[in-house]
Amino acid sequence: LCLLLLQAAGPGCGDSKRTPSGGRVLMIGLDGAEWNLIRPMMAAGEMPNLQKLVENGVSGDLMSLVPLQKSPAIWTTIITGKPPEEHGIRGFVDQVGGKPLTQNIRRVKALWNILSTTGRPVGVIGWLMSWPAEPVNGFVVSDYIQYQAAQTGRLENRTFPPSLYPEVAPLVRNWRAMSWAETNAFLSVPFDSATGDSALLGRLSSIKWMVSADQSFADIADTLGRSEPWDFLAVYLRSMDTMGHLFWNYQNPEAYPRHLVDPALAPYVKETMRRDYRFIDRQIGRLVTLADEKTTIIVCSDHGFVGGGGGGIRDHRAEGILVMAGHRIGKGEITGATVFDLTPTLLAIFGLPKAEDMRGKVLWQAFDGTIRPDMFPETIPTYETGDGPAGGEGLASPVDQELIERLKSLGYMK
Repeated sequence: LCLLLLQAAGPGCGDSKRTPSGGRVLMIGLDGAEWNLIRPMMAAGEMPNLQKLVENGVSGDLMSLVPLQKSPAIWTTIITGKPPEEHGIRGFVDQVGGKPLTQNIRRVKALWNILSTTGRPVGVIGWLMSWPAEPVNGFVVSDYIQYQAAQTGRLENRTFPPSLYPEVAPLVRNWRAMSWAETNAFLSVPFDSATGDSALLGRLSSIKWMVSADQSFADIADTLGRSEPWDFLAVYLRSMDTMGHLFWNYQNPEAYPRHLVDPALAPYVKETMRRDYRFIDRQIGRLVTLADEKTTIIVCSDHGFVGGGGGGIRDHRAEGILVMAGHRIGKGEITGATVFDLTPTLLAIFGLPKAEDMRGKVLWQAFDGTIRPDMFPETIPTYETGDGPAGGEGLASPVDQELIERLKSLGYMK
């Protein structure tokens, strides 16, 4: 799921058709957020920060890529407005050699590239498939900094500029150092790591890397969001999806086949999904403080979650979530939105036209009337001009083994 905070300038005095002059955007990607868990939790008062956005804006489903595809393909579509066959990223790994795919294979410009060419400062933190960190008019903190090999200094291009890494390194949590007291906060009953079953210890330890990664990226965003200049800041948090692959079925274990539910694990993780959603809501609350009264907030997910599939995209459903609230946004239900629509909509908020080679549409229905089609009488054929991404092959790195082990644990690889 992604959250975008947009501080947009108002129309010019006396000129109701003036194109919006730009905005300040904070985009938070929350992978795999699911309405069917969020809505009852909001009703119970467990997600107050997201609930406030829903109550004060527009919300509805966000249709993912169909047929369902893996998250790197979807998030790249969200940030480019292009389908996988055009942007070049179809999954986590090369289907032939099994080598992890990396940012450099993307063949089209991301929104942060387009904005960089207009002179707007941008920031990208933890975005899926963002290593090696690419040059932008601003900064990039790649998703690879969460891995142990990156923290030991054996990885180049962890950030752009490279000189930024010493500043963010103290904010990156070593997941192996996360205490069991912290881990037990995500469990229904505490697990005794000193005397508990070793197999359970290994499975429950996965919570540590999921939480540590999201906590690290939220801390970095909270810090750089206050210390660095930006008009566009994108932050990605993943644990709603990764927790879902391991623990979704345990919310209602009797509803799933026995081979998908471990009775020894069940007592510990029955409440884990709700506890993680509350954790993510707290991060949303922190990041929203980066905004002011002229900030628009958009929350979206790459897909929803249903469980019961045994891992990988079999656990996903096509309907994700979309919430937009704040400056320039109306109230009510939004319908017909897809993952192709977010880049065109963001371009409109920045006062830029949708390119003709983008498949999606601007979500005019979300606005309060201050951003309208008549403000954009002209279009452009494409933003793919000048020195854009050229594509290529995935790059090997010291984190590959740990990354692949995690993908296997989530059912994406065998």
